[in-house]
Amino acid sequence: MSDLSPEARYADLTEARGVLLNAAARRIPLVSLQAQARALTLWRHNQVEPGSEAQLACVMDLGVFSPIGGHKPALERLRGTATPPPGSPDEAVLNATARFSLFKVGERDARGGLTLHDLCSGEAIWLMDRHLAEASLPGLLLAARLLHADEFALTSGVVVPVDPRVLLHLLENRPHTTGPVGQLVEPRPEDPLVAQLLAEDGVPERLAELGRDPLLAANTYRTVIDLGLLGPVPGR
Repeated sequence: MSDLSPEARYADLTEARGVLLNAAARRIPLVSLQAQARALTLWRHNQVEPGSEAQLACVMDLGVFSPIGGHKPALERLRGTATPPPGSPDEAVLNATARFSLFKVGERDARGGLTLHDLCSGEAIWLMDRHLAEASLPGLLLAARLLHADEFALTSGVVVPVDPRVLLHLLENRPHTTGPVGQLVEPRPEDPLVAQLLAEDGVPERLAELGRDPLLAANTYRTVIDLGLLGPVPGR
């Protein structure tokens, strides 16, 4: 793969990602699926009942990568049985380091894709993602789980928006709500409230702490859902 262009490697890795993550999702036990959906208030009538495809994707992402409740990640179950060819895109994706974090969108990268600035680690990351490169404006905040399967990263397929309310909830570790879901407010690039929050004393240290929290993905998804950034939720 190393002799191919970044775009060609990205295409191969994206195809492998789709196949492998779908296979891993099928290995999420019902008890784990229920735990993840309950954590995100998306379990009703003895089934996952999301209000949007994005909400369902959050449930599946937790089950595959970082389930709560002591359950084994479905990706680990897949690793125990899959034997991809050495040096293949499948092997690269299966063994990729996966890390969830909060990011600020940077400029497009001349090699393809764009730069993401990790708010928790301070790193600048080269991300290959055709949709984000075309649709995201520099300065927007988002949360995602990145797979480091090459010199560039790619997403696990789930990207959620982050606005000042989400950031404040996470920084202050505010309790989740169970009432009606908030009304959608479109996040703005270079939001002055975000800049104000990030400039406050102690915030870099708190962000670094969040980056080490194994529950960051679950807490972020739940907060984003509570605030209506992924649409309405049945029963709420």
